[in-house]
Amino acid sequence: MDKWLKSPWFIRVLSFLLTLLLFASVNLDEGNTRSDSTFFSEGNNELATMNNVPLQVYMDETKYVVKNVPENVTVTVEGPNSVVTKTIRQKNFDVFIDLEDVEAGTHTVPIQASGLANQLSVYIQPENIEITLEERLTETFEVETDFMNRKSIEDGYTIDEPTITPSEVQVTGSKSEVSKVSLVKAIVDVTGKSETFTKKEAPVKVYDEQGNELNVFVEPSSVKVKVPIVPPHKEVPIEFQTQGELQGGLSLKSITANPSSVEVYGSNDVLDNIESLNNISIDLSQVNQDTTLTFDVPMPSKANRVEPKTVEAVVEVENTIEKTVNNVELEVENLQQDQSITFISPEDQTIDITVTGTESSLAEISAEDFNAFIDVQEAETGESSVPIEVDGPENLDWQLSNEEAQIRIE
Repeated sequence: MDKWLKSPWFIRVLSFLLTLLLFASVNLDEGNTRSDSTFFSEGNNELATMNNVPLQVYMDETKYVVKNVPENVTVTVEGPNSVVTKTIRQKNFDVFIDLEDVEAGTHTVPIQASGLANQLSVYIQPENIEITLEERLTETFEVETDFMNRKSIEDGYTIDEPTITPSEVQVTGSKSEVSKVSLVKAIVDVTGKSETFTKKEAPVKVYDEQGNELNVFVEPSSVKVKVPIVPPHKEVPIEFQTQGELQGGLSLKSITANPSSVEVYGSNDVLDNIESLNNISIDLSQVNQDTTLTFDVPMPSKANRVEPKTVEAVVEVENTIEKTVNNVELEVENLQQDQSITFISPEDQTIDITVTGTESSLAEISAEDFNAFIDVQEAETGESSVPIEVDGPENLDWQLSNEEAQIRIE
């Protein structure tokens, strides 16, 4: 190895290989640099065309919004080979339109370049462009939710009211564009969802009345959306049962459920068979005044859950009073067409009914609230006694002046 290092031929070969490697590296770099460029040489001058050169806009962005500006232009430079090559490699220049002193409206403006060497001639395509400068406007809008693929949710499941954070966004754009804003929506895909989930970055889109998306800037551009997916459920009324009797001198005025109904969750087959929850019993013997009782809501068979889990029974009582309803006429049922009937007692075919209840329940009570009758279907020809039957308001007790009627059928 030491002999090789001291050999002049070895040194020459090594130098040649290093030179070759450096040359290949430079050419590779130039090839990459020129991939977007076209070169033409003429003597010591060179002409090169660069495509897709970004076009800058100089303007007061706090005041205006510009339309119809292309993103890129084509730039051709001509000059000494070395200067052109350096320009192509470094691209250390800007192509722009200057709108700093331009007022709102439609204008034709030249495309300019800066940062290019003085030895170069510059040709920009297009040379001029027609732009529209509009006043900049920012307004705040409430965000709604647009759910995609709703039909993919399992049968019976529903989407409840979503929570959007933040609930408002700022929309910025030209005055004419912002004035078209009709809907601002966060886009959420619910494909395959069967339980509540949160979309942390739901994109926000802005639309006009026809549903066309508008070219505006939205801040923030995405929001967080919590989407409640609710399994099958049914609103079911609460019906209380009573047992025992109130203490003497008291009458039941009302029993009210709070809330009056609950939500029962389960399969659709289970829910179809549930019409009410009526297995909560109140012991009236323990009630001596207006009171509120709290009960656990019983879980229906095969249901998954109920909400809320407790319900209140608001029990109202009043002192008992009596009121007599006079001259309630007795109707006759099932009397054959070829028969006639005579009332022996009560002779006038009326009875009096003494009603017991609360003052409020008896305030408007009258004979029209009762249906008193006798059924003579089993009665034989001649004189007989038949029981008097009465239908009347619920939650009231009553006594009859006559429990039976003495009649004659002929």
